[in-house]
Amino acid sequence: MSEVSVEMRHANLVIRKIAKSLSNAKVLERVGGEVANEARNNAYSRPGRSFWRNIGNSVSMQKKGQSVIVGSVHEAAAQKQFGGPIEAPGKGPGALGAKALTIPLGEARENRWNTRDAKEKFNLFPVKSNGKSLLFGILKSRSKKKREAQPLFLLKKRVMQQADPWFPEGGQLERAISRGIEDYRKIAGGF
Repeated sequence: MSEVSVEMRHANLVIRKIAKSLSNAKVLERVGGEVANEARNNAYSRPGRSFWRNIGNSVSMQKKGQSVIVGSVHEAAAQKQFGGPIEAPGKGPGALGAKALTIPLGEARENRWNTRDAKEKFNLFPVKSNGKSLLFGILKSRSKKKREAQPLFLLKKRVMQQADPWFPEGGQLERAISRGIEDYRKIAGGF
């Protein structure tokens, strides 16, 4: 049977150097910067007009003493990351006090309309059918052609949104942390 032994003569000095270098929190700034960049890039790479761009732009890094906080101030960032119920009337900072959530259907979905956008082209009215509430629209055009009512929005009191994680986690987070440490080591000349 073979035996393996490890001798670390200067381990105390190396550990002290690492601890001292960490205590000035410069390495944490580098790590926080890498994590923030990764989060921004994840958001920017998602499809969807300005929504994900706004989430990416809201990512920030703050240094607090000997720690760094990376997060987003966008009102929908946590909802997208973790999922969960969305209810009307909303209670968050962007809540409009609506009685129902409007889920786009047909033309409204294709054009990514909200009700304000749909009102520019359609006269809207609610309809209840088979226990479902819908918002229909009739085209405002002067011609009599294609003036039939069409469903534009499904009205719901509550929906469950699936999580759509965009903030780095797991291996992606570990790689961002490693890049931050390596970047710091290059600048500081090692530990």
